[in-house]
Amino acid sequence: MKSFRTPTLMLACALAFGMPALAAAQAAPDASDAAPVAWAQLAPAQQAQLAPLHDEWNRLPPKRQRKLADSAQRWASLPPQRQQEIHERLQRWANMTPEQRKQLRQNMHAFRQMSPEQRAKLKQAWQHFQALPPEQRRALREKWRNATPEQRRQWLRNGGPEPKQPPGH
Repeated sequence: MKSFRTPTLMLACALAFGMPALAAAQAAPDASDAAPVAWAQLAPAQQAQLAPLHDEWNRLPPKRQRKLADSAQRWASLPPQRQQEIHERLQRWANMTPEQRKQLRQNMHAFRQMSPEQRAKLKQAWQHFQALPPEQRRALREKWRNATPEQRRQWLRNGGPEPKQPPGH
């Protein structure tokens, strides 16, 4: 029974699809001469949307501040559920350690390097993962967290945590 294919890819997909705006928020600073955007300059709606980043706002490069401020302005026109999703993703980003953020950026880079076919397969696997019951998703995440690097590589090779079954089984 194939109840789950490529869980690692699904995890990477979750990060790739769930965090692009967040990873961009702290990408390597560039030499932009743009003036910083003071938190107080943001409209109340922007502040509300970007609240998870409040504590680190002044440490963001000015170009990132401006991009986030512009994005938050656009987000105001989205349905409330989508706004909440974005807010939650920003909160997850704010709660990440620098190492986790670095890993996320690396995963995003790897995702962008995939062929369109690989990305489509990954998206399909992510959708399959999302359709699983919450308890099964939690169990798979826990299994992944506790796996050794070699077990994870094997999981990827096999298309899931269980060994591939021969045809007809």
